[in-house]
Amino acid sequence: MRERMAKFNSVVEQLKTRECKVVLGVVGQIGTKSQCFRRWKQVDTLITDSLNEARDNVKCLSALERYTASLYSGTPASIIEALPALIQNMKVMLTISRFYGTTDRMTVLFRKITNQIILRCKDSINNKDAASAASGVRLWDQDFPSLLERLKAVLKLHNVYRSVYSSTKDKLAQNSKGKQFEFDESIIFGRLDEFCKRVQKLLDMFTTIHQFSSLAEYKVEGTEFLMQRFFDIVIDF
Repeated sequence: MRERMAKFNSVVEQLKTRECKVVLGVVGQIGTKSQCFRRWKQVDTLITDSLNEARDNVKCLSALERYTASLYSGTPASIIEALPALIQNMKVMLTISRFYGTTDRMTVLFRKITNQIILRCKDSINNKDAASAASGVRLWDQDFPSLLERLKAVLKLHNVYRSVYSSTKDKLAQNSKGKQFEFDESIIFGRLDEFCKRVQKLLDMFTTIHQFSSLAEYKVEGTEFLMQRFFDIVIDF
């Protein structure tokens, strides 16, 4: 977006040069009825509108930068801390931005945030460092208690994200004359909902494995066959 603004700024600055003003002045005097000149005036207006739009978009998105940092390098816990302020600023963007405060653009922005949340959650589950190019640690090779905590943190993030969104939506609804969070929530949350269903299954499975592993350490008499059968199933799985 900054690159787009820079390009339009460059075009506008060139149009302000003495050479351009002379050419446009001459053409304007001799060709006011020319179709080509009318077309140029339309293009000139579009350039100005596009520059104003780019500036507005950069201003709005720059205001979100401090709250989106955790989406790229943080943990689910740090994302949870940033979400209220992030969505609050998105609410402000919706209500005051002339260009970005549209249903389509806000929906796309929310979807991008959701997709990035999923990526960070995957990295957290795989115990992958955000700055590392490595693929992380295979789930079966991780310390199960630590893995379970990280799976629970992902589910908590999902719940907080939906809760903060709904709370902000309800507050906007109190002023029926203003812009509302009238977005397609299946687009915003659909992928995250499906992802968290899989996370819940992983949590259930690894919780059971951890419980049986802990029980096996006590070597309770008469459970040998049961334990062996269970771990055979785990190995096959």
